[in-house]
Amino acid sequence: MNLYLVPFMEVDRDLAIRETRCINLLAPERGIPAGSYAIMESYCADPHCDCRRVMLSIIEERRPSISLASISYAFDPDDPDAGPFLDPLNRQSRYAEALMRLVIEVVLSDPLYLTRLERHYAMTKHAAADPTHPAYAALRESFTDDLDKYLESPAGAEAQALLSRTKIGRNAPCPCGSGKKYKVCCGRRS
Repeated sequence: MNLYLVPFMEVDRDLAIRETRCINLLAPERGIPAGSYAIMESYCADPHCDCRRVMLSIIEERRPSISLASISYAFDPDDPDAGPFLDPLNRQSRYAEALMRLVIEVVLSDPLYLTRLERHYAMTKHAAADPTHPAYAALRESFTDDLDKYLESPAGAEAQALLSRTKIGRNAPCPCGSGKKYKVCCGRRS
């Protein structure tokens, strides 16, 4: 099965806009330029998976299409890969380490924010399991055994665009999360 993370924005756009956390730096700090940095959440939408994880993508307001850091975090501290850590399958900027330390100190230390992340995770799982939810069809596209069908979907096209900008070794694990080597999964499309 191919699993892809979906932005929480696809589950509930209005709520995501209201509840997206931002860190505003009025002056450079830790080598990070002054600016407004939004923390975008993505989750696994497979309703049968209990990964209890979130991917936090840090974007800067002036360049919202560029992720500066991708931070993987598990809600269960006993998870062997609980994190937070910079996700090795995503491109990281030169500010990634400093941004992750800032996110850990300012955001992931807030119990209310962690509760919000878990609520968004549960909402994503519910939406992917509920055929009456408006996001159901889009979320179902994020996990499928049919790679060709996925790659033809809007989410698949976005994943392909990301892959085309990212240098991935042929024998590296595929960033799509399939567990296969890149050369026998998404790499066969390149």
